[in-house]
Amino acid sequence: MLQGHKIVGLLDNLDLTNDIEVDEPCLVHKGKYLEVFCQDHDQLCCSICFATKHRTCEKVEAIEEVASDLDEFSNQITPTCFKDFLKRLDHIRERYGKIAAHLQDKKQAIFSSTDTKVEEIKSLIDKAHNQWMKQFEQKHSDAIANIVIASDEVKRLAITVQEAKTILQRVIENGSTKQIFITRHKVRHQILDHVNRLCNLNIWDFVHNHNQPDTDFLRQVSENQKFQDVKALVIASTTIETVSEFAAELQRNNILLRREIMAKKDWMKVRFEKLSEVQLPSRVGYGLFVGDTKVLLSIEYPPSLEIYDVTNSIARCVRSYPCSSIPFGLCHSGESTNKVYVSFNTHVEHYLIDISKSISFKKIETIHLTSPMKAISRGAAVLFSRSDSTRMICSPDFSVKHNLKSYADGCRPLISASFHCDKFALIEGKKVVVVDQNNEEIYKRELPAVSPRGVAFDLEDNIFVCVKINKLRQINNWGVGDRYIELPGIEQSYNVVLHPAGEKILVLDYSKKFCVYKVV
Repeated sequence: MLQGHKIVGLLDNLDLTNDIEVDEPCLVHKGKYLEVFCQDHDQLCCSICFATKHRTCEKVEAIEEVASDLDEFSNQITPTCFKDFLKRLDHIRERYGKIAAHLQDKKQAIFSSTDTKVEEIKSLIDKAHNQWMKQFEQKHSDAIANIVIASDEVKRLAITVQEAKTILQRVIENGSTKQIFITRHKVRHQILDHVNRLCNLNIWDFVHNHNQPDTDFLRQVSENQKFQDVKALVIASTTIETVSEFAAELQRNNILLRREIMAKKDWMKVRFEKLSEVQLPSRVGYGLFVGDTKVLLSIEYPPSLEIYDVTNSIARCVRSYPCSSIPFGLCHSGESTNKVYVSFNTHVEHYLIDISKSISFKKIETIHLTSPMKAISRGAAVLFSRSDSTRMICSPDFSVKHNLKSYADGCRPLISASFHCDKFALIEGKKVVVVDQNNEEIYKRELPAVSPRGVAFDLEDNIFVCVKINKLRQINNWGVGDRYIELPGIEQSYNVVLHPAGEKILVLDYSKKFCVYKVV
């Protein structure tokens, strides 16, 4: 610690208080002491410092001379200025201490506040999480419960069908012809009643999947104070479609059986008894039976499909289904009456029409046409269609196989297919024309005295012709014995449609009306 300092003897205390002088060693050159002061550089120097660095400086004097020349009260450093500065430093340190204490207090306050806010956030997240879990659990439970209910209903239907199968099998093996007929009728209606009840249950839209698209829970809680609900992917079950197809097959078999019974009649001698009628707001050119007591009509303005109930003497509209464009021709897509093709000229819509209780339309498919088609009719293996200027033979997908120019009088082209083979009838001018599946004419009949419009084959392939009077013209399939049939309630017969079972007939009146008749 004392290295480089000069040591002097301590004679007494008084000598230490006056003119004490200690040789100051040079910090640069070991063993040398400070002797001169360079005022040019404000630096204390030893002899070596002077010789090496300050020899050329102008103001270099011995330290004793410089010290004796300075006034005691000139601008010199004094203990007083140190004292004042020390006080200021103390104040600074005191202020720093206060700042540090304030920061410490503030830190604790922020810690406390943050802890409180974090607890609030945790509480909010816990609350949102609990609510979300309860809601999701409830939705999931409801979805599972719905599936269980639907499964139980399908099981009950399976039991009904199994019992019907067992009973019918035993009766077929051991019963009389009469008993077999009665049993078939009973089990068919039993199954159809069960199917109708199932169709009216609102349980067939299932949750097929759970989806959680957004998992940014912190943002959700911050913005909405809750978690976003889990999305349920609901898809309509195909169960009802499957069941309805089976029911339609039963109905088809029933229709074929009833048609077989009706085909035994002598159709050139049948009569019509009016069952129902209604005045329409506008003229209608196309109609179709969709069931035994329902009639489907194409309405042009406003464009729509309307279903009328013909149970009572005055028919009533029970369902109106709006369309985006004008509907034209109608025909069944199979032997059942609940699946229908509807032509919109540029495309065909395929509908499943449920009339079991609450009438509904379900679009099955849209078929885009390569050629305009207004009138359509289904044969055994092909489809027949007609535009304003062309008659066409089409594949089941409505692609055109054969076409030929054909012009019709009247507002709308009309056409009808046979129940027995692939041939169809239409009107060209004053002639009834029958064409085969190759679009070749196989029959032609002139009707000069009337205005023929719509046509329909009966179950013996005789042809009903609307002639814009209060009667139908019936042309014998063998070319002889034509006759007129009175149409009570009709003024100008315009189009005619026979029920697939042959038991009823629909006649559309040019005078904005239709009548339904029983064939007897």
